[in-house]
Amino acid sequence: MPLLEITGLTQRFGGLQAISNFSFQLEDHELVGLIGPNGAGKTTVFNIVSGFYKPTEGDIVFGGDRINGLKPYQVTAMGIARTFQNIRLWNDLTVLDNIRLARYSWLNYGFWSAVLRLNRYRQAEKAVETKARDVLEMVELSEYAEELPKNLPYGLQRRVELARALAVNPKLLLLDEPAAGLNSTDVDGLVRHIRWIYDECKISIWMIEHQMKVVMSLCQRLVVMNFGCSIAWGTPEEIRENPDVIKAYLGDETL
Repeated sequence: MPLLEITGLTQRFGGLQAISNFSFQLEDHELVGLIGPNGAGKTTVFNIVSGFYKPTEGDIVFGGDRINGLKPYQVTAMGIARTFQNIRLWNDLTVLDNIRLARYSWLNYGFWSAVLRLNRYRQAEKAVETKARDVLEMVELSEYAEELPKNLPYGLQRRVELARALAVNPKLLLLDEPAAGLNSTDVDGLVRHIRWIYDECKISIWMIEHQMKVVMSLCQRLVVMNFGCSIAWGTPEEIRENPDVIKAYLGDETL
């Protein structure tokens, strides 16, 4: 059984059809890229999978369970985490607190335990902080734990968002243009961190990315979208030579 299976996904916004009969399968511990020109519908697919949109038609099955129409927090609780094309951090909280907040839906103490600082509260809060610091160490951000994200360089803010997604122990990580706005040095670091996370955490990763250097070096296979439809899929080498991709996505250029 695939970890994620999308069948006949269609999304309409009024008279606009953003996604048309999109189908896709992702296996356990697989790293796949989703590419295509701007406006192809890639982020819309991620928004549907992560619960921000309810699909007009089609089915989404994750780990054997149908997740159509679930709220984002319910999708996250099932094991799907994501980052966003535009960074969304709490800039007036420390980096550590940004990561801690991602774990609070797992806390098992009640109101009075928190007010009275009972043992259950103290143990749960200690576990949250330990997990947050472990994740920061994983992505080499420990030295910035007490900094505010807004005071960090853009590349480090991207890494904070990645850490926050990892804090929920996902089975599937959705990365929406993680290299957007990064310089070449930061891109190299990002590729290294994503590869390490994939190898060490044994999770599946599905990523949208326009930088071919990133997807070609990381992804085992690629899915190409155009005008809301999938037009090609295969290994990076197969996609590189696919005439439909060259015509619809790359024009007369090669990857």
